[in-house]
Amino acid sequence: MSTFGSRREPKEDHEVDEDQLLATLSSEELQELERELVHLDDNVPAGMRQPDQTSKTPTGGFNRAALLKYWEDEYDGEQVSLLSPLQGGKAQNVFNKHDTKEDEVEAKDECKKAQIRKKCHQKNSPTKSSRRTENTDRNLDPTPNRPSGNPTVIDKTLEQILCDDPTMSEVNLNNIEDISQETLLRFAEALRTNTHVHVFSLANTHADDRVAFAISKMLCENRFIRNLNIESNYVSGQGILALLAALKDNRTLEELRFHNQRHICGGKVEMEMVKLLRENTSLLKLGYQFDLPGPRMTATSILTHNQDQQRQTRLQQKGAHNAGGRSCCWRTGLWVVGNLQTRRRTPVNSLAALRTPTSAWSSS
Repeated sequence: MSTFGSRREPKEDHEVDEDQLLATLSSEELQELERELVHLDDNVPAGMRQPDQTSKTPTGGFNRAALLKYWEDEYDGEQVSLLSPLQGGKAQNVFNKHDTKEDEVEAKDECKKAQIRKKCHQKNSPTKSSRRTENTDRNLDPTPNRPSGNPTVIDKTLEQILCDDPTMSEVNLNNIEDISQETLLRFAEALRTNTHVHVFSLANTHADDRVAFAISKMLCENRFIRNLNIESNYVSGQGILALLAALKDNRTLEELRFHNQRHICGGKVEMEMVKLLRENTSLLKLGYQFDLPGPRMTATSILTHNQDQQRQTRLQQKGAHNAGGRSCCWRTGLWVVGNLQTRRRTPVNSLAALRTPTSAWSSS
């Protein structure tokens, strides 16, 4: 029979003859056992009872004056600082001869080291003229050292935008800590008439609603910016709605990012976003995470529809280029030749007709 999991009776574990154990003890051991049992505390559990093993006599209650005197006698001749809040923060210092000697040696060594450093500094210190050249070189440094690592020079970039420099196609102001709101407004104003900048990024620049309204006005006039990033800023729902309202008149912006704002938009603003997105057909990517499932699904369907329209437009342009300027829209049944549209004479009902070479169109 298996005994796995069985428990023995308590009698089997505690069957110890105490009288037999006591009979084996000597008289001295019995006296020692009695002394230990007398001093044990009855309030403590039996398994935790132990005799007092300290050899020091009790000193009574707390006595501050006696404690200070004990410290002075114990550490006599050594440097000790005793700060007492009752004495107003005064310190009682006792100096040791050995410690004072060590302190004097260390002080001499530090003085020697200081003199050597001073002489070396005088030898290696530049003159006034060299200092001026170094300061001027730092001021003329085209790549400022910022914690964010953004090497953009603000004044130079703004000047290139105002001059409509053809080499300036992207403006990156991301993570610039020391840029002001007025500077961002100047950038938005300068981009109104610029024709070469296609990407404008100002993420994490502490931009607020004033900057959002200025960018909205810029989008109403600018027809060349395709990517706008204004994430991680202080734009509220009104500023975001202003940006989306500018898309009514803008048909070139393809990507817009405004996620991770300090202000929460809310459900009402998200519904207004969807209404404004329906009036635009060029936006392909939207960098924002909707909280409500309804606006999220609607915005996804709108962007998918815009992407499908862009794909059909590319296919039509490619077909027109391959057919020598002629293309057919299979959904409307119209031939497109340049800017003219004519009805298709013969229907296309077979796959072979789709593979008809261009020479057959020219012969017909």
